[in-house]
Amino acid sequence: MLKLLVPVGHSPRSLQAVRHATFLYRERCASEVVLINVQAPLESTRLEAWHPLSRLRAIEEKFAAGDLGMAERILKEAGVQYTVVVKVGPVADTIAAVATETGCDEIVVVAPRHDPLHTLMAVFRRSVMARLVRISNVPVTAVQ
Repeated sequence: MLKLLVPVGHSPRSLQAVRHATFLYRERCASEVVLINVQAPLESTRLEAWHPLSRLRAIEEKFAAGDLGMAERILKEAGVQYTVVVKVGPVADTIAAVATETGCDEIVVVAPRHDPLHTLMAVFRRSVMARLVRISNVPVTAVQ
């Protein structure tokens, strides 16, 4: 059975990947799900001039908890065995590294929209997914 890594971000669409992983768990195709939330480092912004590093880390943790809340609820209600990983760093590189570190067999991500109204975010997500596919040693499945 597979151990799945599911990146969860601020977008509610990332929950589609969580639901797909839940489906695979219920069908006995997956044995465990690892949720990952990657926050961009706030110290690389101008915020570090106004706030100490400890305050920036607390903000990152708050954002991560908000992003992961619904995903954890979905997995708990379905009785899925899961763990949570929160990291700070470049998104694609961090996801690929955690997949290897945790021994995951597959990464399940949500596919970017092909919607003209969400062009900027879709371009960002496509570039992250393209980089993830390129650098990952683990297969990447995109869920629509």
